[in-house]
Formats: sequence, C-alpha cells, structure tokens
Amino acid sequence: MLKRYAKRLMKWSVIILGGYYLLTTLIFGDESLNERTGVYNYQWSGLDALFNQEDFAFNVNHIAPANLNGIDGPYIVADQKYTVNAKSELITETMLRDQSFVVEVGNADQDQFNVQLQSAYSTETDHYALPAKILAISDIEGNFDAFHSFLIANKVIDKNYDWIFGDGHLVLNGDFVDRGNQVTAVLWLIYSLEEKAKRHGGKVHFILGNHEIMNMYGNVTHAERRYIGIAQRLSGEKHWEQAGKWLYSDKSEIGRWLRSKNVAEKIGGYIFVHGGLRSEHQQAQLQIADINRIARQFYGLSPDNYPNTPTEKLVLGSYHSPYWDRSLSMSFLLRATFLAYDPLNAEIHQPDQEEVEKILHHFGAEKIVIGHSVVSDVRIDYAGKVIKIDVKHGQAKNLASTQGLFIEHGKEFLVNAQGLRQSFQSQ
Repeated sequence: MLKRYAKRLMKWSVIILGGYYLLTTLIFGDESLNERTGVYNYQWSGLDALFNQEDFAFNVNHIAPANLNGIDGPYIVADQKYTVNAKSELITETMLRDQSFVVEVGNADQDQFNVQLQSAYSTETDHYALPAKILAISDIEGNFDAFHSFLIANKVIDKNYDWIFGDGHLVLNGDFVDRGNQVTAVLWLIYSLEEKAKRHGGKVHFILGNHEIMNMYGNVTHAERRYIGIAQRLSGEKHWEQAGKWLYSDKSEIGRWLRSKNVAEKIGGYIFVHGGLRSEHQQAQLQIADINRIARQFYGLSPDNYPNTPTEKLVLGSYHSPYWDRSLSMSFLLRATFLAYDPLNAEIHQPDQEEVEKILHHFGAEKIVIGHSVVSDVRIDYAGKVIKIDVKHGQAKNLASTQGLFIEHGKEFLVNAQGLRQSFQSQ
C-alpha cells in the first residue's frame, strides 16, 4: 500500500512540476544563448511579449541584440572619439591627441571629469620601494559610485578629481571591469589619476585581474550587453567574442594602455596580485618579472591558443595563474565546485602556513595582498601573511560595505567609503 502511494506521489509530482515548467515557458519564454558567440541556440519570447510591447518571436541561431543603453564612453581609436549619449546614439568626432576630453559617468549624480591622453605607454616597473602610505582596493567591477566615494573618503582625490594623496601609492588589485555598467568611466578615472599622481610624487598601480585579461581576448560572458553593443558597432563584428576582443585590442587607447600593466607587483615587503601565488611558482623558480613577462606575451590571446609549456601553464592556466588562483582562499564550497566542473583536473589544495612562508621567502616578500575571492570584510589570514581585500562593495556612494586596505609606515588598517580607519588588532 505504502509503495503504491509513493509511486502515485512521484507520478503526480512529476506531472505538476512538468506542467508548471511548460506553462511558465509558454507564458514567459525561454532561451539558450552561446555567450561566446552571442548566438541563441533558441529563443522563445513567451506569450506575455504580446502584452508588454516586446518582440514576439521564436528564433533559432539568431544573434542576440546588444543595445547601447545610455551614456557611455568615450572610446578612442586613432584620431576618432566615439561617445554614446543619453539617447543611446553613437556620436563620432575627430580629435587631436593633445586635446583633453570630458568623461560623463551617466550615474544619478551625473558626475563628469576631464582626461588628457598620455603621450606613450611604457611597460610598468614591477618592484618598488615601500612608500609612507598605500591605499589598496580590489574588484570594483564597473562600480563607479563605490570607487569614487572610496577615493574621496580616503583623501586620494577631492571633489574636483584633483590628486590630494601626495606621494602615496594607490594600488588597484584587479577586476575593475565586467558586471557593472560604468566600466568605461572607471577605467578613464584610473587612467587620469596616473598622471596626476606622478606630478605629486605619488603612484597608481593597476594590477590586472582575470577579468581584464578576459576582456583583452574577447571573453564577454560577464560584460553588460551595452559593452558588447558598442564593441559590435566599432569593430563591425557581430560575433560577440570577436567584437569584444577588438574593443580592448591594441587598436584602442584603453587597450594599448592596459597592455602596459602587470599581473603582479612587489611594493616594499608586500606582493600585490589578484588571485594568489602557489608553491608551484616557487618550485619553478619563477620571479615576479618572469610572471609579468610571460603573462604580457599572451595579452589578447584566447586560452585556446596558449602554448603548453609547463612554465607557461603556471602563469596562464585557470588554476595556477596568479590572476586565477584561489588556493589561498580554498573552502569546502570551492572544492566541491571545482570537483563538480572538473573532476579529473581540479586543483583543490590549500597551502598550510609553512608553504605560504616558503612562497613569500622565495619572492623576498613578507606579505601578499589578494583579491579575486570574496570575503565578508577585508581581513588578514595565515598569521598576518595574507591580506584579503575582495569584498562585496556597496552599489551606491559612501557605503560602509565598500572597503579596502590602508598601509601607513608598515601598519595595516581596514578602511571604507565612510572614512573609517580601523586596525586589524581592534577587530
């Protein structure tokens, strides 16, 4: 009897769930999109499109639309400046290199600032003496409001976008692109601050993260559609990956500038890197300069085209790369995820204290500062040897959840976009 009831329950559960899926699909639609090419395997708009002034259609092998969606840019290619206005119209102008231009943010406050193009882009140095003060933040992901208010609260810039941090160093530890809808404004703000910092004896360090690397080779799976749309229009390519690759290629001003950046830098006794460093890097006798040299050789190239030498894999591979590595933040959930997606090759080892000490000794460093893996608050780990600064920043200005790291005369503090400065000992 019980067995018969169980079968009936299972049968009706399947019927109800299947019916619910079919009904909701019929009404609200469904789609399967290849996010590399931008082509729908199929797309069904749903019946509700008839009542919502939306396109009603069923498509197969159809390129997904990518609308511009308001203020964006500028994008500069040679002597052409491309800007998207509030009506989502693409405006093309000719400009001289010595002309300054205005960047409109398109946020609620309608922020804007001036930018002057740099005369040239030299490969960044990757070793620096320790300055009196360092401010570091990671993983802004196109969130202009959080970034802007964080810089003001920590006295890096004033409301006129002037540099007021003196000879301090600002370290941006990767992933300032993707997910957000103000990516271009964030990049131009960083760009403009570089020259301003230099004039005061300061320095801006832009360490590339996995998302900057992805954008350079055209992986737009985490980009807002507006950036795919502008990439298509400027490149003439409909294929999402090919268009995205063009946007940050060496043809564009931003693309050329990004190629001058490093994936790891050592400042005093601190190594700043987006993901992390591993024992394998130490065992292969790689130095910071080697890591940057190898990474730079492949900027703009898809991983599908990477060579297979063991040393290159340690710099470029999805587990070992300094901009992909998560070993210093390995958790049960992360292990389970890696094993589920890649059961044969997943790297799930978490180094112990001794391993971390050996890695740091090899690189001649005392501590490593990483982003990439989200923590609830900026924190220290591994007996103070690892500092984790990737947090879920606030989505508006002046929020306490937007956090970073401040180092002054060798002392470390958690800071936020409300002006808090708190030593880790008092947490």
